[in-house]
Amino acid sequence: MIKRHHPFLARREQLALLLLAVLAVLGLSLNLASGEARAAEESPVSKLVPADSAALAKTLLIDIRTASKEDLMLLDGIGEKKAQDILDHRAAHPFTSVTQLLDVRGIGPKTFARLLPSLVSFGDSALVNRITAQNLVDLNSAGSGAAAANLTPGKPKRAPAAKAVPKSELTNIVNLNSAGLEELCTLPGIGEVKAAAIIAWRKQNGAFQSVDDLLKVSGIGPKTLAKIRHRLSV
Repeated sequence: MIKRHHPFLARREQLALLLLAVLAVLGLSLNLASGEARAAEESPVSKLVPADSAALAKTLLIDIRTASKEDLMLLDGIGEKKAQDILDHRAAHPFTSVTQLLDVRGIGPKTFARLLPSLVSFGDSALVNRITAQNLVDLNSAGSGAAAANLTPGKPKRAPAAKAVPKSELTNIVNLNSAGLEELCTLPGIGEVKAAAIIAWRKQNGAFQSVDDLLKVSGIGPKTLAKIRHRLSV
């Protein structure tokens, strides 16, 4: 006797096979999707940062009071060692003025002037916040009056925030061993560059033992010292 295959069972088998095929296709699709997601996760934006670090440094202002080593290394001319020197100095002597960056070993007036445009201004830095190295040289050699005279003709001059008292009328006593950049600049004949040179000499050689030691600072001669001696202390 010939046994016939029941048509209902054949249909069930076909449906089962079809269902298995659909599940297999869905599983493959899910695997592909998860693989793409993992690939996306393995390509973080931070991998793009090194290529853009130069542009990033130009747009960010670095606050030396809170900056990390990586932040400091974005500054022009600041490598890993110098960045660590800044952090070590900050740990021992927290910055209260951006000009105190001059107290860090290896950072002189020229480096400081180059870094200023990329630094957050605070403390007594108002006088030099946006001054370039060439501006500092001009101010030191020609004086603020001559520098103002070199402004482009026809352009209005910005009025000062407040009327400054002439240096010759000031009577404050300036301690060569503790004065910051702004205080040193109150002395007649002392501009930003010479003030920075005084701070740099103090950093490299230690405290001034006498007022006459000021003659050891480059750019300061007997005539300058004679004009300001009565306002100096150590």
